[in-house]
Amino acid sequence: MKAPRAAAPSVSRIGLAEVMAFGAGDMGFNIIWGLMLSYLAYFYTEISLLPVQMVGFMLMAARAASLVTDPVVGLWIDRRPVGRQAIPVLRAGIAPFMVLVALTFIPLPHMWPVGMRGLCAAMGYMALCVAYGVVNTAYGAMTSLISRDHDMRLRLATSRMVGATLGSLLVSITTLPMVDWLGHGNRQAGFALYMVVVACVVGGLLWLPSRFCHERVATDGGDLTVRARVAGLLVNRGWRRLTGAMLLTMLGSTFLFGALVYDVRYVLHDSDHMAGWLLGLVSLMVLAGCGLSLPLAGRWGTAPVMRGGTLAAGGVLLVAYMLPARVEVLGISLALFGLCVGICNPVCFTLLAHCMDGGDGFSGTHTVGLAWALNSTASKMAFDVGGSLLAGVLAASGLVSGVGVQSVHAQAGIHTGFLLLPALLYLLAGGVVLRYFAPQNPVEAVNSTASPPPT
Repeated sequence: MKAPRAAAPSVSRIGLAEVMAFGAGDMGFNIIWGLMLSYLAYFYTEISLLPVQMVGFMLMAARAASLVTDPVVGLWIDRRPVGRQAIPVLRAGIAPFMVLVALTFIPLPHMWPVGMRGLCAAMGYMALCVAYGVVNTAYGAMTSLISRDHDMRLRLATSRMVGATLGSLLVSITTLPMVDWLGHGNRQAGFALYMVVVACVVGGLLWLPSRFCHERVATDGGDLTVRARVAGLLVNRGWRRLTGAMLLTMLGSTFLFGALVYDVRYVLHDSDHMAGWLLGLVSLMVLAGCGLSLPLAGRWGTAPVMRGGTLAAGGVLLVAYMLPARVEVLGISLALFGLCVGICNPVCFTLLAHCMDGGDGFSGTHTVGLAWALNSTASKMAFDVGGSLLAGVLAASGLVSGVGVQSVHAQAGIHTGFLLLPALLYLLAGGVVLRYFAPQNPVEAVNSTASPPPT
């Protein structure tokens, strides 16, 4: 008979510095996530001049490695010694992650054959996906390992949410202006220099939680087999359904933000910088929505707020698609969309925490690492599938890389991928949540909140 796992080491109470350091970590992750979501396809097609069909294949192929590595990292975290499960993994992965962030956005020489450039870009992005999965899975698991106290988890989740939004805002308002300034008009050189700066900033932000956060929770599954861990997670129907709904919304967001630059440039005939300002507007409204989320959940419950916010986000995008394509219409629509998303995020985190903390056939914390890993993998899969599908839509509509004026057919395809497809996906996600989740006691739901991997 195997001995029970040792208790987690006693650490002093959680102070403001630790809470803020934890939020800084998600700020770093969302800087990278925002860059990949909004500028990766643009970088490959408009800066590296790779065909959109090749970019779509790259995004799909690069995810194959992390489909294996993310669950493996999650299982490894579950089996590591108490008190040293996630933080050492995060700390060890920071330096490789920084290097790969910088390398992924280095434009390859245009005199190289397009196949060689595509292969090198795909290998670099695949390595970045693996490194991101390692550090992100470790960071996500820390949410469950820092504290069991529900009020403290709420503070940690709020800090993380604010950090994530600030990271997205920073990306939206600085990327293209900094690229142009650093490259003196040469965006190839500008992107390379900008990503070196980004890698250093992100490395510093990730170091903060690895240095100032502590694991206090002893998990209960150190001696379970891999099969038992997977089986324990798969019977959790609530976790499966909510992860599926999150996958749909992430897929919609990938279409929306991935096509934003193209829509502003080729449909609205405005500058690339306008896309950055619109992204900044969305980030500000998400932050405002986060402030409204918990009062609304306290009044109506988490499930109704989640349903209503998700359906409202899809409805706003659908109305925007049917209205004339104008900058002011788009600005108002994206502001309302951001507000809806901000309202949804905290209650989504609350529902996910309920599923992972003993709800629906899932008992104990024996698969914390695996649960976070697979939830994160689903979000990243949605990003790559969405990026690949968006590239396919753009290619089918006749988008030509590097051309300043696109055909009417190409503009229609861009606008459809930008607004109509995300609207349908958000409406579908709202329907999934509406069918499954029953209203909860508002006070109970808010008090049991926790944060999932960044999306």
